[in-house]
Amino acid sequence: MNVTVSRAEIAAGVLAGLAGGILIGLFLFGVQILGGQPPADVVAQTYRGIASVLLGPAAVGYPAAPAIGLVLHFAVSISWALGYVYLARTKPQLLARPWISGAAFGVVVYIFMQLILLTAGMYHRPGLAELATSLIAHMLCYGIPVALIVSRRLSPTHAAA
Repeated sequence: MNVTVSRAEIAAGVLAGLAGGILIGLFLFGVQILGGQPPADVVAQTYRGIASVLLGPAAVGYPAAPAIGLVLHFAVSISWALGYVYLARTKPQLLARPWISGAAFGVVVYIFMQLILLTAGMYHRPGLAELATSLIAHMLCYGIPVALIVSRRLSPTHAAA
């Protein structure tokens, strides 16, 4: 099995992952801030929570937890985007319909991230509003931007230019 990856594919995945990570973070932070939580608390709490998935519940009190959570957030975001690049290589029709494939990809990412929380013992059953917000975030702020960037950067017309 030949798995050669071009620089353009890696660049597309990294760029898409960074953009998706930033957009989903901004959307979810905005929702929490509009809900009345102080911005500094939202950022620290979010990234401590992400770090605790990897390091366990004790990480919440660790001073470096927010920084570790931030790095982990972007590492996961870029990894998922690189996975989308691989998928687009094997299913090039995904490049032709990035809005649809991106929305579906966002749902897949959401489901798998919930499975990770479940296996880490950190899953909680979301209410309807939280579920809707999370699905919108993963579809519109992560999946679609990733698909649009990958499609734009890897489509044959762009590669020829």
